[in-house]
Amino acid sequence: MNPSITVYEYDKTGLYTGETTAEPSPREEGVWLIPANATPLEPPVTGEHECAVFRNGRWSVRYDFRGTTYWLPDGSEHTITETGMIVPENALTEPPSPSLESVRKKRLAELDAAFGTALKTAHCTSSAGFEINADERAAINIAGLIVSMETAGRETVSFRTYDNAFHTITLDQLKSIQTDVFTHIQALYERKWALEKAILDAPSHHALDAIDIRMA
Repeated sequence: MNPSITVYEYDKTGLYTGETTAEPSPREEGVWLIPANATPLEPPVTGEHECAVFRNGRWSVRYDFRGTTYWLPDGSEHTITETGMIVPENALTEPPSPSLESVRKKRLAELDAAFGTALKTAHCTSSAGFEINADERAAINIAGLIVSMETAGRETVSFRTYDNAFHTITLDQLKSIQTDVFTHIQALYERKWALEKAILDAPSHHALDAIDIRMA
C-alpha cells in the first residue's frame, strides 16, 4: 500500500493554515483521500508581512499586515484586520501630536466640567461663623427664606448648615449669609473667566498644560 502524502490546508478564505496528511484510497489505486480545504500543491515561500492564499486551484502570495496599528495625520487610529491590505504611505507608527487648537478645546471642556462640579458642591465659611452651602440652589433657597421671614414678620429662623446642623439665626444674619453665598458664587465665576482667558491666550502646548484649572 502506498504511504500517506503531505497536503496543505487552508481556511474558508483560502489562507494557508498548515500541513496535514492524506491517506491512500483503499479502493482505488493512485487515489488519495484529501481532506476538505486541502491541496497537494505546495504553497509558495512567503516573507515578512506575506501569506499564501489558495484560490481557483492555485496558490498566490498576498500582503499580510494583520494586527498592524497605524495612525493617519488627522489623528485617526486604524488596525489592519484583513490580508491584502497595506499600510498607507502617509501612515504614522504612533499617534501624532495634537494640534494647539485641539488641546485648547480639551482644556476648555475640562474647565467647564470643573466649574460645573464646583458650582454644584460649593460651600464656604459664613460671616456667622459656620460652614454653609454656597451653590446656586442655596442662593435661591436663602432668598426665598428672607422673603418668607419679612412677610411673616419673623425675627429668627432655624437654618441648616453644610454639616446638617441647625442654628437659630436672625433676619440680619440670614441677609449676611446671602451676601456670603453671592460673593462665593461670584468668585467662582471670576476664576472661571480668568482661566478661560488664560487658556485662550496660551501660546503653546506647554503653556496650556501648565494651567491649573482647579476651582478651589
